[in-house]
Amino acid sequence: MALPFNRNTKTISVIYEDFTRGRLVVDSSYQRRSVWNIQDKVRLIETILLDLIIPEVFFWPAAIDAESGKTYEHIVDGQQRLNAIIEFISGRDDKDDVFILANKYLLNDDIKERCGNKSFAELGEEDKKRIWRYQISVVEIDASFKKADITQMFYRLNLTNYSLNAQEKRNSQESAFGDAAEALSTLDFWKECKVFSSVDAKRMRDIEYCCSIYILANEGVVDQTNSKIINTYYDDYEVEFDSDKTLFKKIDKAIDTISRLRDKTTQTFISKKAQMYTLFSLMFKLYDNQIAYTDELFERFKLFVSAYNCFRNEFNIEFRDGALQKLNEDINKYKLASSEGINKIGNRVIRLEIIYKICVEGDVSIKRNLKELEKIYKAQDEGDKIKFIAFDEEDFTDMSELE
Repeated sequence: MALPFNRNTKTISVIYEDFTRGRLVVDSSYQRRSVWNIQDKVRLIETILLDLIIPEVFFWPAAIDAESGKTYEHIVDGQQRLNAIIEFISGRDDKDDVFILANKYLLNDDIKERCGNKSFAELGEEDKKRIWRYQISVVEIDASFKKADITQMFYRLNLTNYSLNAQEKRNSQESAFGDAAEALSTLDFWKECKVFSSVDAKRMRDIEYCCSIYILANEGVVDQTNSKIINTYYDDYEVEFDSDKTLFKKIDKAIDTISRLRDKTTQTFISKKAQMYTLFSLMFKLYDNQIAYTDELFERFKLFVSAYNCFRNEFNIEFRDGALQKLNEDINKYKLASSEGINKIGNRVIRLEIIYKICVEGDVSIKRNLKELEKIYKAQDEGDKIKFIAFDEEDFTDMSELE
């Protein structure tokens, strides 16, 4: 029995024309987002200019125009490579910057001399023709395949590919829960609060985070040290999720309140994912207890953040005042719960309980004590000329991903 695949080659000229005319498309419902940086793209073009082989791509004829007979093909695998080629020929990259073959990323001396720091338009005639004529290996999937077959194929193509993270693999699975989380991730709120980096967005970590917020709204604080609970939601709510928008309305209300807590003092604190999760936990607890937002809550939160940002783990301060001692211990516990195992249920609960105690349950002396602690922390640290910001676990995680 013949396999339902056909292997052949297509020139970049043909692929470029099909793409620009809309006959070749990327289906983002199962593809991951573009994660290639400019170095990856430049070296791909260099490989093509050297007439070396690049990995094959997979096309699927998803639709045929009954009147014209034109076939519209989906790129099942290989979108990173094809996007890079099309961007270079078009002259602009995905950030709308001029796409040149930056010398610092090229490895071959001949290519550096001939093509270094040039755009496609600036290349010599022979190099342009070399690109247009380059043959890309194409696996054409039979039209009899259904969308479900294609999503399963994409998943299996990348099953052992270390570069795909858990959320990128989930994205190949059709799920109402996943659709809701992705829609939530597009709200301007996240950009305004600067929660997600460009790397987060490219690797779909923003969608994964919004999955966590939906789960928090649905069942409260949970342990999330692995992917199990999100995977379960993708499976259990494949067909229908939050159809009456109850959870979205709850989240939207929390977003409105958190936005009111944001100013120049609290912005950095709020932008951290663990702290944002804690604030959503706090908002949901306020709603459950029918406690309204007040200016007093904002003032307490702001003073807590100011004191927290001045606190250091190495401080060893003895307090005569019992209230100050207890408040210092709470800030220390909060800091520890933000510094390791931030997604463990125990640490999530600790952060929620402490911030609730300070912002809601504390007596009238809480603001005075927070101000006093901030002064004490600053005095303890006054010999250090470098301004200190309280680093949490995720700060160091984010730093490791910087290019």
